[in-house]
Amino acid sequence: MRKPAIALLALALGTASPAWADFDQGWTAYQKGDFAAALKAWQPLAEGGDARAQFNIGVMYDEGRGLPEDAGTALRWWNRAAAAGYAPAMHNLALAHLGGEGTARDTAVARDWLEKAAATGYARSAYTLGKMLEAGVGGPIDPPNAFRLVNIAAEAGLHRAQYSLAKMHRDGFGTNADTAAAVRWFRAAAEQGYAPAQRNLGRRLARGEGAPMNAVEGLKWLTLAAGQGLEDAEVDRRALRAKLPNADVAAAERDAMSFRPAQRR
Repeated sequence: MRKPAIALLALALGTASPAWADFDQGWTAYQKGDFAAALKAWQPLAEGGDARAQFNIGVMYDEGRGLPEDAGTALRWWNRAAAAGYAPAMHNLALAHLGGEGTARDTAVARDWLEKAAATGYARSAYTLGKMLEAGVGGPIDPPNAFRLVNIAAEAGLHRAQYSLAKMHRDGFGTNADTAAAVRWFRAAAEQGYAPAQRNLGRRLARGEGAPMNAVEGLKWLTLAAGQGLEDAEVDRRALRAKLPNADVAAAERDAMSFRPAQRR
């Protein structure tokens, strides 16, 4: 549940307006590590009420990029952006209150910001709020709403949300238990290179749980998870490898070698 980094916004098609041009100029400078030039471009926009620039300056203070690291000042900038309805700023404020970073820890305030951001469709906030409802942080455990919110984030492509949703389907948390749905969501997160999802997918394919048994593909996913340092995946990989013919082992290892993860979200 990390705070989102600096905003990466797609360039508008056609001729940019002066405000967009200034913002993009700052983003280009930031990418190059020229934080002074980024601040020079964004400061007047932020002072003029541009929520994107306000948010980004807050991130610069929060991370100490070209500015003194100052959580309190970061919060002030994020509050201005949040007041304008900018969801990433609402999300960062929520996480600051959750962790007590630059402000008092207050789960009620955190939940309020997350609810506002999630209502705009911001997937990271939907996921974070869903996990709070799943664990009963700042209020009672609420399985149906936890499932609903995590599902929103999973559908938006967040790999951790996809993994969490798979476990909810597996365990029947907030929904009816559905091993086939669990496998689908484990696969979605595994395709993004998320090792815990690769481990779970590999185990289920090797056993034929929620999907037809496919030991070769199962070994592929276990090999990928083990390659990222998951010790229990390595234990399963060795056990499965010992049961398979050499040709199947070679096929699984070739598939693992050629795997390229989708861009992680």
